Parts: sequence; C-alpha cells; structure tokens
Amino acid sequence: MKLKKIYTVAAVILLLALYIAIFCFSGEDGERSSELSKRVTDALLNFYYRITAGDGEYGPVVFVYEAGPLEGIIRKAAHFLEYLCMGLLSYSLVVVWYGTRWKGCLLVLVQIFFSAGLDEFHQYFVPGRCASFRDVLIDTAGGSVGILLILAWVLIKQLK
Repeated sequence: MKLKKIYTVAAVILLLALYIAIFCFSGEDGERSSELSKRVTDALLNFYYRITAGDGEYGPVVFVYEAGPLEGIIRKAAHFLEYLCMGLLSYSLVVVWYGTRWKGCLLVLVQIFFSAGLDEFHQYFVPGRCASFRDVLIDTAGGSVGILLILAWVLIKQLK
C-alpha cells in the first residue's frame, strides 16, 4: 500500500508538471513558438548530418528544403508525445487503484480530449497562435497510445 501511495504522489507531480509545461508552451506567442521549433529542428538536422555525413553542419539551402517540412512534423510529434505521457500517467493511476477497466480507460480518454481542447482554446487568445481541432485529434491520439501502452504492459505482466 505504501508503494502505491508513493507512485500516486510521483505520478500526480509529473502530471501537474506536464500540465504546467503544456500551458507554458501554449502561452508563447507565435514568434517565440516558431523560434523554439526552428532551434529543435536545427539541432536534430545537425545531429543527423553529423552522424551520416561526418562533417557536421548543413547549409542554408538544406534548411529550406528539409527543415521547413520537418519543423511541422516536429511540432505535431511534440503534441503527440506530450499527450502520450499524459495518457501513460493518467491511466497508470487508474490501473494502480482500480485495475484495468473500460470505464477508467474512457474517463482518461475524455480527460485527455478535454485537456487538448482547453489547450487549443488557450492558444486561440495568444498572439500569433491559433486553435486547431486537428491538434486536439493529434493530442488525443497520443493519449490513446499512452493508454494502449499501459494496457499492453498489464497484459504482458499477466502473461508471465
């Protein structure tokens, strides 16, 4: 029982930190958000070229052709991963306290969808940002994958 409580406290703290991080990222204006995405994209492309080409940096022409489309993918992957973590943490708490129940699974899915909707609603009021139902769906898909990962882990654990 003590381990269960310790896990609950740790998971709740991580969930709160995740919510705060999501709120802070959503509160950045369009220019700052784009700059962060460009820096992450730049770092990933530099890392990729360092590994594959061996000479390190890539040029500005490569950035235009590769980083532009990649930046959008990275932004959507960040949405997906944030909410995947939310699904993992939220549903793991349900499993720890109540076991694997479809009702708990659906409640966590509603929590994730509602959280994603509020995140986009918040972005609507931030200069240079907009609300996107597509992002809500990407976020919800990420949370769903988090839930499925917990279900798979429980199933594998039961098979042993």
